[in-house]
Amino acid sequence: MKNFSISVCYFHLNQTLAEPPDRVSPTADFIWGNLIKLSEKLPFSELKDFKSQLVCYEFDEASQALKHQTKALNLINQWLTKEQQPIALTAIHKNQLAISGDLQPFLWHDTYAFDLTLSPADNDRDIAAAEIDLFEPSSLFLECSENTLGETIWLYGQTEIPDTECQGVADELVINLLKSTNFTFGLVAQGNLLKVPLFEYEISQPNKPNKLYRILVWINNQGISPDVTSVYDPLFNSLLTRHKIEYVYQQAQESYIAARKAYSELEAKIKQFKQDKPLEELQKLLESMPELSMQYQRQLRNLQGHYTTIKTNQLNYQTYLQKFWQPGDIPSWREFGENTCKRDLDQIETYLSYIQPGKDLIGEFINTLRGLVEIEQAKSDRQLQQTLQDKEEKEKERDRNLQNTIQAVGTGIGVGVGFAGIVAAGYPLIEKPWDFPSPQHPLLPPHPFIIAVVLSCLSGGGLGWLAWFFTKRHLNSKSSDQQTSLPSPQNQLPSDG
Repeated sequence: MKNFSISVCYFHLNQTLAEPPDRVSPTADFIWGNLIKLSEKLPFSELKDFKSQLVCYEFDEASQALKHQTKALNLINQWLTKEQQPIALTAIHKNQLAISGDLQPFLWHDTYAFDLTLSPADNDRDIAAAEIDLFEPSSLFLECSENTLGETIWLYGQTEIPDTECQGVADELVINLLKSTNFTFGLVAQGNLLKVPLFEYEISQPNKPNKLYRILVWINNQGISPDVTSVYDPLFNSLLTRHKIEYVYQQAQESYIAARKAYSELEAKIKQFKQDKPLEELQKLLESMPELSMQYQRQLRNLQGHYTTIKTNQLNYQTYLQKFWQPGDIPSWREFGENTCKRDLDQIETYLSYIQPGKDLIGEFINTLRGLVEIEQAKSDRQLQQTLQDKEEKEKERDRNLQNTIQAVGTGIGVGVGFAGIVAAGYPLIEKPWDFPSPQHPLLPPHPFIIAVVLSCLSGGGLGWLAWFFTKRHLNSKSSDQQTSLPSPQNQLPSDG
């Protein structure tokens, strides 16, 4: 097979909806790191230091190294090389085969992309299918991250065989391309492109389909030279938009699954919900809802965004296809733009019809919880206020009782002191003679002074107690009458003034 070439077309988002318009994704330069890793297997010197030729890198004085720019480039569909030209790769030798190539890096709207084409330095050199190993094919399936749209590996060669044998040759090329990998392949479409037979393959890993990688094999057995240069841009863009559509549809499926998961959590909370739950449990349930609501609404927003992205790229894909697709060309490419995209859009509309009512239910549930919490909180506040009022009244009552007691005791003491004057008045009695018991007079009447003291204490104490009792009773009755006479704030009427 002469004029053999392998083209690796790789697509990676440099900006997502999560980034502001003037910033790129933190993983935007992942795509260029892949090329540097590839240089370990295919030691092109230009791949090791090509970053210095890209406008998306700038020299950092602090680290004295090239760093990827974090600001947006404000370029649309532009070369990323400073010279606006491909980067030619100096030939390397693999088992007496000289391999040359070129690298074309681009920025297409929000996507970094490159076309790395490898071919024998001698175009007339015949390449057998088994010699694909010299191109390190397993290393051409580059690593992918969450922002990688996908990769298309395009094999081209000229040979003189009938059309009936072209698929056999294409299958043999794919077998050798995947020989050192764990991928399996399947032919999904065939036809012509620019009047040259084209075969499209999808590859997968064990028990896991893989939409990121596609293989196109173009077997030129017509003895013609297809004018690829004139249709290169729309052809390359058709690959990009198709990968983006497939990538975004996969994202839409994941968003739907995430929304269903959030909705199932909501249903579990609704089943556990009871109106008579304590205030603390209602508050805890209410506090958990904003996060769940945001998760749900984020997935709803994502689905709406995915729908718009697929719709836009469907139109772009069909526009690009019209610029090179001819009657009789591979029909599956046109069917993708017309039927597959429509099916994906219809499915996302179905997802949205399931998801949208859940948003309303979440809002109603949050409003219900918020209303119950406000009611229970108001009850709790009233109970607390009543408790504080009762406590305050008890403290006032205790203060009043203490004041009354002090006044009554003072009155009693005053009365007692008055009667104590009797003792002072009876002081002259102490001068009367004191008689002591004797054998002749064992029992004698008490001394007049003692009698006076005892009678004074009894009279003073009794009258003091009576004064304290009646004084305290009078004060308590007066305080009670004053408290009863005060109108309750709830029963006060507005004044006429």
